Amino acid sequence: MNSAIAALKKEGEERAVMVANTVCIFAPDVPASVAEDVLDGMRLMNLSANKKFDKETQQREWYNFYNDGLGKFGWTLTGAAHVEEAIDKDTHTLATLVPQIVTVQIGASHRLSRCVQRSFEAIVQTPKAQQLLEESSVSVSGKSSTIQISACEMTPQGLPIMHMTSVQLSYDKAEKAAGSAGRIIDKSNTRVYRASQQGSFSVRHFDAMRDAVRMKLASQAFDILALDI
Repeated sequence: MNSAIAALKKEGEERAVMVANTVCIFAPDVPASVAEDVLDGMRLMNLSANKKFDKETQQREWYNFYNDGLGKFGWTLTGAAHVEEAIDKDTHTLATLVPQIVTVQIGASHRLSRCVQRSFEAIVQTPKAQQLLEESSVSVSGKSSTIQISACEMTPQGLPIMHMTSVQLSYDKAEKAAGSAGRIIDKSNTRVYRASQQGSFSVRHFDAMRDAVRMKLASQAFDILALDI
Protein backbone atom coordinates (compact mmCIF):
# COMPACT_ATOMS: atom_id res chain seq x y z
CA MET A 1 0.00 0.00 0.00
CA ASN A 2 2.84 2.41 0.80
CA SER A 3 4.19 2.13 -2.74
CA ALA A 4 0.74 2.97 -4.13
CA ILE A 5 0.49 6.09 -1.97
CA ALA A 6 4.04 7.03 -2.98
CA ALA A 7 3.04 6.67 -6.64
CA LEU A 8 0.15 9.09 -6.14
CA LYS A 9 2.57 11.74 -4.91
CA LYS A 10 4.41 11.87 -8.24
CA GLU A 11 2.75 15.04 -9.46
CA GLY A 12 3.58 16.02 -13.02
CA GLU A 13 3.44 12.37 -14.14
CA GLU A 14 0.66 10.04 -15.23
CA ARG A 15 -0.11 7.65 -12.38
CA ALA A 16 -2.03 4.38 -12.34
CA VAL A 17 -3.13 2.54 -9.21
CA MET A 18 -5.30 -0.55 -8.89
CA VAL A 19 -8.03 -0.70 -6.27
CA ALA A 20 -9.16 -4.34 -6.46
CA ASN A 21 -10.87 -4.57 -9.89
CA THR A 22 -10.75 -0.80 -10.51
CA VAL A 23 -7.89 0.79 -12.43
CA CYS A 24 -7.52 4.42 -11.34
CA ILE A 25 -5.58 6.70 -13.67
CA PHE A 26 -4.53 10.24 -12.81
CA ALA A 27 -3.38 12.90 -15.26
CA PRO A 28 -0.12 14.76 -14.50
CA ASP A 29 -2.00 17.87 -13.34
CA VAL A 30 -4.01 16.10 -10.62
CA PRO A 31 -2.54 17.14 -7.23
CA ALA A 32 -1.37 14.30 -5.00
CA SER A 33 -3.83 15.30 -2.28
CA VAL A 34 -6.76 15.15 -4.71
CA ALA A 35 -5.62 11.80 -6.11
CA GLU A 36 -5.45 10.36 -2.59
CA ASP A 37 -8.93 11.68 -1.73
CA VAL A 38 -10.38 10.20 -4.92
CA LEU A 39 -8.70 6.86 -4.32
CA ASP A 40 -9.80 6.68 -0.67
CA GLY A 41 -13.44 7.28 -1.55
CA MET A 42 -13.41 4.67 -4.29
CA ARG A 43 -11.65 2.12 -2.07
CA LEU A 44 -14.15 2.49 0.75
CA MET A 45 -17.18 2.30 -1.54
CA ASN A 46 -15.78 -0.76 -3.33
CA LEU A 47 -15.23 -2.55 -0.02
CA SER A 48 -18.65 -1.51 1.30
CA ALA A 49 -20.51 -2.52 -1.85
CA ASN A 50 -18.77 -5.90 -1.97
CA LYS A 51 -19.82 -6.63 1.61
CA LYS A 52 -23.43 -5.67 0.94
CA PHE A 53 -24.13 -7.12 -2.52
CA ASP A 54 -23.21 -10.02 -4.80
CA LYS A 55 -21.79 -8.33 -7.88
CA GLU A 56 -22.98 -11.16 -10.12
CA THR A 57 -26.61 -11.55 -9.03
CA GLN A 58 -27.11 -8.02 -7.68
CA GLN A 59 -25.17 -6.00 -10.21
CA ARG A 60 -27.71 -3.17 -10.43
CA GLU A 61 -27.93 -2.88 -6.63
CA TRP A 62 -24.12 -2.97 -6.31
CA TYR A 63 -23.67 -0.32 -8.98
CA ASN A 64 -26.35 2.00 -7.53
CA PHE A 65 -25.01 1.65 -3.98
CA TYR A 66 -21.46 2.36 -5.16
CA ASN A 67 -22.49 5.45 -7.10
CA ASP A 68 -24.71 6.75 -4.30
CA GLY A 69 -21.76 6.41 -1.93
CA LEU A 70 -19.47 8.34 -4.25
CA GLY A 71 -22.12 11.05 -4.30
CA LYS A 72 -21.95 11.30 -0.52
CA PHE A 73 -18.16 11.67 -0.82
CA GLY A 74 -18.44 14.68 -3.10
CA TRP A 75 -18.89 13.25 -6.59
CA THR A 76 -21.60 14.48 -8.98
CA LEU A 77 -21.98 11.72 -11.58
CA THR A 78 -23.99 11.47 -14.78
CA GLY A 79 -24.08 8.46 -17.07
CA ALA A 80 -25.91 5.63 -18.75
CA ALA A 81 -26.99 2.11 -17.85
CA HIS A 82 -25.12 -0.97 -19.07
CA VAL A 83 -25.40 -1.58 -22.83
CA GLU A 84 -24.08 -4.54 -24.79
CA GLU A 85 -20.80 -4.20 -26.68
CA ALA A 86 -19.62 -6.30 -29.63
CA ILE A 87 -16.36 -8.25 -29.49
CA ASP A 88 -14.90 -7.17 -32.82
CA LYS A 89 -11.75 -9.34 -32.87
CA ASP A 90 -11.17 -13.06 -32.44
CA THR A 91 -7.86 -12.35 -30.68
CA HIS A 92 -9.14 -10.02 -27.93
CA THR A 93 -8.14 -10.66 -24.35
CA LEU A 94 -9.68 -8.88 -21.39
CA ALA A 95 -6.55 -6.70 -21.28
CA THR A 96 -6.97 -5.56 -24.91
CA LEU A 97 -10.77 -5.33 -25.07
CA VAL A 98 -11.26 -3.13 -22.00
CA PRO A 99 -8.82 -0.37 -23.10
CA GLN A 100 -10.46 -0.37 -26.54
CA ILE A 101 -13.90 0.16 -25.00
CA VAL A 102 -12.59 2.95 -22.77
CA THR A 103 -10.83 4.65 -25.68
CA VAL A 104 -14.08 4.75 -27.66
CA GLN A 105 -15.79 6.40 -24.68
CA ILE A 106 -13.22 9.11 -23.90
CA GLY A 107 -11.83 9.50 -27.43
CA ALA A 108 -8.68 8.16 -29.06
CA SER A 109 -7.09 11.61 -28.90
CA HIS A 110 -7.76 12.04 -25.18
CA ARG A 111 -4.54 12.53 -23.24
CA LEU A 112 -5.25 9.54 -20.96
CA SER A 113 -6.15 7.00 -23.68
CA ARG A 114 -2.58 5.76 -24.06
CA CYS A 115 -2.22 5.57 -20.30
CA VAL A 116 -5.24 3.26 -20.10
CA GLN A 117 -3.62 0.93 -22.63
CA ARG A 118 -0.25 1.02 -20.85
CA SER A 119 -1.95 0.24 -17.54
CA PHE A 120 -3.45 -2.98 -18.85
CA GLU A 121 -0.18 -3.93 -20.52
CA ALA A 122 1.45 -3.48 -17.11
CA ILE A 123 -1.20 -5.64 -15.45
CA VAL A 124 -0.57 -8.68 -17.65
CA GLN A 125 3.21 -8.23 -17.23
CA THR A 126 3.02 -7.93 -13.43
CA PRO A 127 2.04 -11.15 -11.62
CA LYS A 128 0.78 -9.36 -8.48
CA ALA A 129 -1.37 -6.97 -10.52
CA GLN A 130 -2.74 -9.76 -12.69
CA GLN A 131 -3.60 -11.82 -9.62
CA LEU A 132 -5.33 -8.87 -7.93
CA LEU A 133 -7.41 -8.10 -11.02
CA GLU A 134 -8.38 -11.72 -11.63
CA GLU A 135 -9.27 -12.48 -8.03
CA SER A 136 -11.32 -9.32 -7.58
CA SER A 137 -13.01 -9.17 -10.99
CA VAL A 138 -14.17 -12.76 -11.54
CA SER A 139 -17.30 -13.77 -9.63
CA VAL A 140 -17.38 -16.73 -7.25
CA SER A 141 -19.30 -18.81 -9.78
CA GLY A 142 -16.89 -17.90 -12.58
CA LYS A 143 -19.77 -16.75 -14.78
CA SER A 144 -18.93 -13.04 -14.89
CA SER A 145 -16.03 -10.59 -14.67
CA THR A 146 -16.36 -6.90 -13.83
CA ILE A 147 -13.63 -4.31 -14.41
CA GLN A 148 -13.84 -0.58 -13.79
CA ILE A 149 -11.60 2.15 -15.18
CA SER A 150 -11.56 5.63 -13.66
CA ALA A 151 -9.57 8.32 -15.46
CA CYS A 152 -9.19 11.53 -13.45
CA GLU A 153 -7.96 14.91 -14.68
CA MET A 154 -8.32 18.61 -13.86
CA THR A 155 -10.40 21.15 -15.77
CA PRO A 156 -8.80 24.48 -16.78
CA GLN A 157 -10.69 25.92 -13.80
CA GLY A 158 -8.94 23.51 -11.43
CA LEU A 159 -11.90 21.18 -10.83
CA PRO A 160 -11.23 17.42 -10.58
CA ILE A 161 -13.29 15.44 -13.10
CA MET A 162 -13.50 11.72 -13.79
CA HIS A 163 -14.38 9.51 -16.75
CA MET A 164 -15.56 6.18 -15.34
CA THR A 165 -16.23 3.08 -17.44
CA SER A 166 -17.52 -0.21 -16.07
CA VAL A 167 -17.13 -3.32 -18.23
CA GLN A 168 -18.81 -6.62 -17.42
CA LEU A 169 -18.12 -9.90 -19.21
CA SER A 170 -20.90 -12.45 -18.78
CA TYR A 171 -20.09 -16.11 -19.50
CA ASP A 172 -22.55 -18.84 -20.50
CA LYS A 173 -20.16 -21.39 -19.01
CA ALA A 174 -17.96 -20.65 -16.00
CA GLU A 175 -14.45 -19.34 -16.66
CA LYS A 176 -11.43 -19.83 -14.40
CA ALA A 177 -10.09 -16.69 -12.74
CA ALA A 178 -6.43 -17.68 -13.13
CA GLY A 179 -5.01 -16.33 -16.38
CA SER A 180 -8.23 -14.58 -17.40
CA ALA A 181 -6.60 -11.16 -17.92
CA GLY A 182 -4.37 -12.39 -20.74
CA ARG A 183 -6.47 -15.26 -22.06
CA ILE A 184 -8.14 -14.94 -25.47
CA ILE A 185 -11.86 -14.33 -24.96
CA ASP A 186 -14.15 -17.12 -26.12
CA LYS A 187 -16.63 -15.11 -28.20
CA SER A 188 -19.13 -17.97 -28.30
CA ASN A 189 -19.26 -18.03 -24.48
CA THR A 190 -19.07 -14.31 -23.71
CA ARG A 191 -21.30 -11.24 -23.74
CA VAL A 192 -19.86 -7.83 -22.92
CA TYR A 193 -21.68 -4.91 -21.30
CA ARG A 194 -20.46 -1.37 -20.72
CA ALA A 195 -21.63 1.57 -18.60
CA SER A 196 -19.99 4.99 -18.78
CA GLN A 197 -20.19 7.95 -16.45
CA GLN A 198 -18.62 11.36 -16.06
CA GLY A 199 -18.39 13.33 -12.87
CA SER A 200 -16.87 16.20 -10.96
CA PHE A 201 -15.41 16.03 -7.46
CA SER A 202 -15.79 18.54 -4.62
CA VAL A 203 -12.69 18.47 -2.41
CA ARG A 204 -14.45 20.83 0.00
CA HIS A 205 -17.29 18.33 0.40
CA PHE A 206 -14.83 15.49 1.12
CA ASP A 207 -12.93 17.58 3.68
CA ALA A 208 -15.52 16.87 6.38
CA MET A 209 -15.21 13.09 6.10
CA ARG A 210 -11.57 12.57 5.10
CA ASP A 211 -10.36 11.47 8.54
CA ALA A 212 -13.27 9.07 9.06
CA VAL A 213 -12.73 7.48 5.64
CA ARG A 214 -9.01 6.97 6.22
CA MET A 215 -9.67 5.49 9.65
CA LYS A 216 -11.98 2.89 8.09
CA LEU A 217 -9.32 2.06 5.50
CA ALA A 218 -6.45 1.85 7.99
CA SER A 219 -6.62 -1.94 8.30
CA GLN A 220 -7.02 -2.53 4.54
CA ALA A 221 -3.86 -3.03 2.51
CA PHE A 222 -4.57 -5.98 0.23
CA ASP A 223 -6.81 -4.14 -2.23
CA ILE A 224 -4.41 -1.53 -3.62
CA LEU A 225 -1.37 -1.75 -5.92
CA ALA A 226 0.61 0.78 -7.97
CA LEU A 227 1.20 0.03 -11.67
CA ASP A 228 4.53 0.80 -13.33
CA ILE A 229 3.47 2.62 -16.49
